[in-house]
Amino acid sequence: MIPRFHRPGAPLDAFAECFWYFPAYVVAHRRERALPTGTLELVINLGNDRMRIFRDDQDMLGQHFDDSVICGPHSRYFVLDTSQSGPAVGIHFRPGGATPFFALPADELTDRHVALEDLWGPWACEVRERLMQASSPERMFLLLEQVLLSRFREPHVLHPAVAYAVRKLAAFPDVARICQVQNETGYGAKRFIELFSGSVGLTPKVYSRIQRFQAVIGRIARGDQVDWAGVAIDGGYCDQSHLNREFRAFSGITPPLYRPVAKHRPSHIAA
Repeated sequence: MIPRFHRPGAPLDAFAECFWYFPAYVVAHRRERALPTGTLELVINLGNDRMRIFRDDQDMLGQHFDDSVICGPHSRYFVLDTSQSGPAVGIHFRPGGATPFFALPADELTDRHVALEDLWGPWACEVRERLMQASSPERMFLLLEQVLLSRFREPHVLHPAVAYAVRKLAAFPDVARICQVQNETGYGAKRFIELFSGSVGLTPKVYSRIQRFQAVIGRIARGDQVDWAGVAIDGGYCDQSHLNREFRAFSGITPPLYRPVAKHRPSHIAA
């Protein structure tokens, strides 16, 4: 079975970009780097194998998760154990979109992986059991919508200043624009960073750098012949050396070594 994706309806579409389902994941590589996206992900394991996540390439022990895990917003790559990967279903949240469902500031999850049970208690296990009994991905998606709506007890909107900044920095991921965006929100630098980090989980500068990095890998994930100097300039970097430094900071490799595991998964590379 191929992966399935679902875009939730209102009001959830303002908070979750998509729901996804992946069948058992069989690949030749045993470890896979997940590159930072600036967002939060909920992953629910539907198989019998434990999920194992490593901090980086040097981490040989990792963290183990039996059921479900929240992948907080990351400022650099982490590594997934793909040697035993069963089916999974999950939610890809929009920047700042996870806050109303987990009742804590997003920056408390920055660069962390946390078991869903730690935040939702025994109910997290009940949700997983119901998902495992679902007869199709479509029924899983419907159940996930019901679960999120049940957690959505009070009206919640992303702070207007943060929402404005997210839109601007996604459209124009240039670090030099941050001061301009901050001034346009009407907030001082300290308060603006505080609001943004609490909602998104990253500082505006790190988030902007990640969006610029994502824009570059989105362009080259197709596997076309790449003029790296041209990509650097078009991507808003000072020069190719600047692109190389940023690429290594986020992925642990240089741009010429970048090979996504699939065209539709540009943020995953074999480790």
